Amino acid sequence: MNRETATAYLALGSNMGDRAWNLQRACALLESTDGIRIASRSLIYASESVEDGGEGEFLNAVVRLETTLEPLQLLSVIHSVETQLGRPQPHAAGARSIDIDILLFGNLSMRTSELTLPHPRMLQRAFVLRPLCDVLRGGWVHPTDLRWND
Repeated sequence: MNRETATAYLALGSNMGDRAWNLQRACALLESTDGIRIASRSLIYASESVEDGGEGEFLNAVVRLETTLEPLQLLSVIHSVETQLGRPQPHAAGARSIDIDILLFGNLSMRTSELTLPHPRMLQRAFVLRPLCDVLRGGWVHPTDLRWND
């Protein structure tokens, strides 16, 4: 990768169809994209559906990427992968063949109408945090936690 490389963490989940294949295929499609290399994959964990996730148990995983893409470029690739695997765009509530979220992108904090980083609900979801711990490299401090508590 010639441009500056960033480390990004993606959460993947599936609760429809061949869930394990959906996760594997999503990784293959991501890695077939110029500027993306999967550096590490978590174990796959099963979890109950939350919020508007529909019926059925999810399989969840997290991957650590090395990427030369900008965050919104990566988000566009993710939407393309989700579409290729049968998830309608824009996202609808309910069961899904694949759901991919950007959790972290380097040390970047951003909030746009398309993307908020770090992911705003990741700290509330054990099904994200457990696989994230499998692949987290070098530790991480949430940007809003950069203070000492008295």
